[in-house]
Amino acid sequence: MKHDHEPRPRRWSVTDDATGGGLEIAGLEWGAGNEIVVLLHANGFCAATWDEVARRMAGRYRVIALDARGHGASSAPPPPGAYEWCYLVADVDQVVSALLAEDGGSRVALCAGSSLGGVIAATLAGERPGVLARVVMLDPPVLPDDVTRRTLGLPRPDGGPIDIAEQARRRRRRWPSRAAAAAGWRDKPLFADWTERALQRYLEHGLRDDAHGVTLACAPEVEAAIFGHTGSIDLYARAADIDVPVHIVRATEGRFPRGLYEALAAKMPHGRVSTMAGGHLLPMEVPEAVAELLLQELGVSATTRRADPGR
Repeated sequence: MKHDHEPRPRRWSVTDDATGGGLEIAGLEWGAGNEIVVLLHANGFCAATWDEVARRMAGRYRVIALDARGHGASSAPPPPGAYEWCYLVADVDQVVSALLAEDGGSRVALCAGSSLGGVIAATLAGERPGVLARVVMLDPPVLPDDVTRRTLGLPRPDGGPIDIAEQARRRRRRWPSRAAAAAGWRDKPLFADWTERALQRYLEHGLRDDAHGVTLACAPEVEAAIFGHTGSIDLYARAADIDVPVHIVRATEGRFPRGLYEALAAKMPHGRVSTMAGGHLLPMEVPEAVAELLLQELGVSATTRRADPGR
């Protein structure tokens, strides 16, 4: 089955809530449907890592994936203060408002986020009632409240985001070429289960050319700053205000126990949890399964998709 919808680059000017200045948020757009789907990537990656998912949805929807500030082709204000998670939410809020103004719509049909992106999507749904019709969170990094921690018998985090931030800060940032970067990444556990296309899209859009070869578009200091702010948005405290369907998807090879997500979903008016086979970065590992889930969430049946001439 062919999925030949090529993405179109987009840019939006937004106000930086951290400084009051201006930023540009970049993204990619697939398809030309009447309803909008917004996709948000994990920390350290980029919009293009959604390519295989977006192509499978573009025959029916207008699909937009965004580069978070400091990632891909978006502006990169200096870390660490500019990367509090509330500022990432505000950027998406402004882009969503611009998208709805473009086509005269009143809400986005679906906002799906991988890891960090899932927390951003759910937070926006709570802060702007009615703007997102539904949310899918793919293996999101949520920290439990004290009641949930005690109920599940979870230990208090020892290092946690601080350790991950330090690992990100030490990440290699420069290679002589994309081929050299690919050769170095292929044997690393992080990339072991990615599809070849996902890896190629990350090589194309997650690296920038410079005088010495290529460098990470998301600087290690930016990734570390975002990890360092993990927990700055308390979804357990906000859950009751997220009054739209929220589907939390746990990765079988992820690091988060199902009970953690079930406790969060139980606090939401319309939350539910399911499990998907794969690792933490589901859109890059099992894009077909992710696209299938998102289309089902939108009410598009397999029978309807088989009959769709756009596919």
